[in-house]
Amino acid sequence: MAKVLVQTFGGVVKTVEAGSPANIAEQLGIGTDNAVITVNSKKGDLSSTLRDDDFVSFTTSKVTSG
Repeated sequence: MAKVLVQTFGGVVKTVEAGSPANIAEQLGIGTDNAVITVNSKKGDLSSTLRDDDFVSFTTSKVTSG
């Protein structure tokens, strides 16, 4: 498990121990259906491998109606 910094949907930055963004979502009880995940400012996914001191961000995906 890596010790990483996490920001969820513009909230407060927290430190958590997790191996992947999926672990973070499970620990914090957050939904990922409409989320964009970034790891160190690069697009990631739920299975991305995390390392110590990574910065993981969950943001809301922009939806356009047609």
